[in-house]
Amino acid sequence: MIARTLSFDQVHDLSGFLREFVPNADLDKCRASLKMFEEMRDCETLNTMVRADRIIGSYSHERVIRVLAGIVYFWKRTLTHIRPDVVIGEVACATEWIAWVLARRMGIPFLIPYPTPVTNRFFFIEEPKGAWTRMQNNFDECIRRRLTSQEAQIAESFVMDFRANKSKPLFLKWSERSPLNPNLHGLWRRIGRIPFRIQSYIESGPYEVGSYHGTPPWRPMWQDLMQICRYAYCESTLFEHNVPQGPFIYFPLHVQPEFTTDVRAPSLTNQIAVIENISRSVPITHHVIVKEHPGMSGERKPSYYQQLRSLHNVRLISCSVDSHELIKHADAVVTITGSTAWEAILYEKPVIALGPLCYGFCDLIYGCKDIAALSHYIEKALNSHRPNHNVLLKYVWSFLDTAYELQWGDPIRMPHICESSNVRKIAQAIISESIFRAAPRPPELIMN
Repeated sequence: MIARTLSFDQVHDLSGFLREFVPNADLDKCRASLKMFEEMRDCETLNTMVRADRIIGSYSHERVIRVLAGIVYFWKRTLTHIRPDVVIGEVACATEWIAWVLARRMGIPFLIPYPTPVTNRFFFIEEPKGAWTRMQNNFDECIRRRLTSQEAQIAESFVMDFRANKSKPLFLKWSERSPLNPNLHGLWRRIGRIPFRIQSYIESGPYEVGSYHGTPPWRPMWQDLMQICRYAYCESTLFEHNVPQGPFIYFPLHVQPEFTTDVRAPSLTNQIAVIENISRSVPITHHVIVKEHPGMSGERKPSYYQQLRSLHNVRLISCSVDSHELIKHADAVVTITGSTAWEAILYEKPVIALGPLCYGFCDLIYGCKDIAALSHYIEKALNSHRPNHNVLLKYVWSFLDTAYELQWGDPIRMPHICESSNVRKIAQAIISESIFRAAPRPPELIMN
């Protein structure tokens, strides 16, 4: 049936291509190809991309060279052949990152879907570091004028509702389930996929570099068991479970490996080193409160937390503690790229961002690009910060007026995403964003 309907004629199989390319690839030619790719100097180094990739990053050096050369060749050939009007990809791995670079060089708009820190709100960023030009343009326009009474009321209502209901983005709610309370229905579905996972891994596992099928299918089951054990141990011995008293700076741990950290802030992936710098930079009167991310419950080894606990002014807080309460009691918030920055802004707390934030373009955020200057920014946040409610309302209105109102996520976990009304919203958002980003094309390409 698939052959008769030609359903897969427009499917370009990366793993199948790599399965043929990699074993016979000449290493010197691969190095020369990748050298030419990097010489453009319009992107991060390929080694940065490899370090951000949970699959390719585990390969030997020579295999990395061959696989990357194959990926570059695959995308050059594919994009040249089909010449799409737009590419949509998450840039969550080296494969997609390379595609983004090549598409940009060819003048093809690349939409990176990105869920906002607000449920049912969504936007596209322009580059891996997270620029959100449409909101910034909207905000700049709002700064030059007064909000209408209706716009101000909508923004004010949003802020008040956020604080009253302690709102959290939907992608965080999915991760808040304790490992000791597993989703049995989801576990049963995963067990049902084991035969397929084993078959796909045997056939092309080492070449499935753009999906989870590139990892051994038995590894997740072992990881789940270890996650339960680590979670139980750390919750009972290493974490505090109450909002601390006394002055403190709040730093939320980020999920890793993850696009938001490994791709958008590749120089800040060592969060232990980041926390050590925060620990050295805060006043002697303050603690540094570090809260685990719900999505990492039981994922990190106890030694990771013990290393943090060895710092005299650092205290570890369980992921079960409400982040809203921590933000409200904190004197300042430090983050890399996390959604905690957005939450702290809505509470009118000083926020220091060490990495690039999609919405980090206004004076409500202290952007610290050099961690050596962190003590200066902390002093400024503690002693000079003055909330500006008028700017906050313009900031919120710019967000609400720009972000698309739709649902985006995993349709297996959230099947309602595939309802026709939501699919139409997604299609309209893609069309709108494509028009906004469209670069002038040569006449002959437009004709083709």
